Amino acid sequence: MNSATLKHDVRAAFAALERPGRDALVPHACAECDGLARALGAHAANAVPPALLQKHVWDLPLLSDEAKQYYLPAWLCSSIDEPCSDATDALLMEFRSDHRWNPATPYTQAQWAAIGGWLDLMLLHCDPYSRDDVDGVYIKLMPRLQARHALH
Repeated sequence: MNSATLKHDVRAAFAALERPGRDALVPHACAECDGLARALGAHAANAVPPALLQKHVWDLPLLSDEAKQYYLPAWLCSSIDEPCSDATDALLMEFRSDHRWNPATPYTQAQWAAIGGWLDLMLLHCDPYSRDDVDGVYIKLMPRLQARHALH
C-alpha cells in the first residue's frame, strides 16, 4: 500500500466520528490540558496545522478517550508523511500504553485496519531504532488486528 492510499484509508476510517466538544477534549483542567484543548479544539482532525501538531506531538496522553480517537488520524497521517519522526515515536509510545483507549464509541474494524496499515508501513520505512517498538505494538494489538486480516 502506498502512502497516499493509506492516508486516504486512515481518514475514511475515522471520518464518521464527531469532534468532541471543547470541554470533552481533555479529562481534567490544568494549564497544559487547557492549552491543548484550546489549540486542537479549533481544528478538525483532518485540518490540524503541521506546526500545531508538531508543538503538541507528545500530548496524545493528555487527550480524553474520545478526543484521542478523533484526532488520531492527524498523528497517523503526519507519521505516514515522515516515518522517522516524533509523530511516529509518539504513536508507538501511545499504542504501547493502556492509557485512554476506550472511547464511548469503540474503535471499528476499519479503524483498526487503518492502524494495522500504518504499522505495516512503519515496518518498511521507520528507522532501525524504532523497529523493536513497532514489533511490540504489533504483538500488543494482534487480537484487534487479526480481525483486519480476516477482512482481506
